[in-house]
Amino acid sequence: MKTSNSLLQPIEFLQTLIQNGGPQPSEYTKLNRVINLLAEEYKAGNLSPIDLQIFQKSFGEECLEKTLHGHSLTRPYGYAGDFMIIDKIYREHITDDKRFEKWDIFWCSLAACNAVRNRKEYFKRTLTSRLQHTPHLQLLNVASGPARDLYELYAQIQPEQLSTVCIEADDRAIAYAKELNKAHLDRIAFINKNIFRYRADQQYDIVWSAGLFDYFNDDIFVKLLKRLVSWTKPGGEVIIGNFSTENPSRNLMELFGDWYLEHRSHNHLVNLALQAGIDREAIYVGEEAERVNLFLHIKV
Repeated sequence: MKTSNSLLQPIEFLQTLIQNGGPQPSEYTKLNRVINLLAEEYKAGNLSPIDLQIFQKSFGEECLEKTLHGHSLTRPYGYAGDFMIIDKIYREHITDDKRFEKWDIFWCSLAACNAVRNRKEYFKRTLTSRLQHTPHLQLLNVASGPARDLYELYAQIQPEQLSTVCIEADDRAIAYAKELNKAHLDRIAFINKNIFRYRADQQYDIVWSAGLFDYFNDDIFVKLLKRLVSWTKPGGEVIIGNFSTENPSRNLMELFGDWYLEHRSHNHLVNLALQAGIDREAIYVGEEAERVNLFLHIKV
């Protein structure tokens, strides 16, 4: 890999970490600085796409096969942010191969991974709060993935309080989620369909989608948001999760994991809701503790 003189020391530092099987916690700050520097150089054209690929492959096949960032980079299910890596993040998965565990410990410490776990807690907190004021809710969960959030939620509530329909395009995710939620399949229905081909035959009290809209451009975001609002009962709520522009893990996700998202600010989300014809008074943007995942709330 050809590098400018300004990149020699950062690259040497990364190569040392690779040889050592990952960073120690005392090296996290420097590693993040190096990653941000590499991102700047890449965007400036001083690091070519070929150079980046050479660097990514320098971790070695075994490391990429067994670590979280390797999972992200190699996409074993064919797409970024698949159900399995999300569930691994939920569970703070650490590879059982001691040679590479430091990389997983580092990844699990990232603000973005903390935010994904907080997203699950945000979901449970939102639903349990609503259930305190109503005897029964109907939930539509769009792009439900591993459905660990449902698994944990149903363990906290009276199951008969909640009826859930999950729309998921990946049949492997549905199989995984069904096994995880097998105790409550009488309360949870899974529909294997692309959301753009789904036509709801009823309206719901809450329509939830986290981890989907930040893969869409603004036009598609607005188009799908209008559809979700039409599937929501009067007095109900649509809640859309989206990664914030303040995500400090963005450069690492993109350079290490080839994981690109449409990051949006509070104001951007509000403006998209306004474009969808939503009254300003019906729009609220929440956030989880890391302030990395935002949640667009729309009262219908």
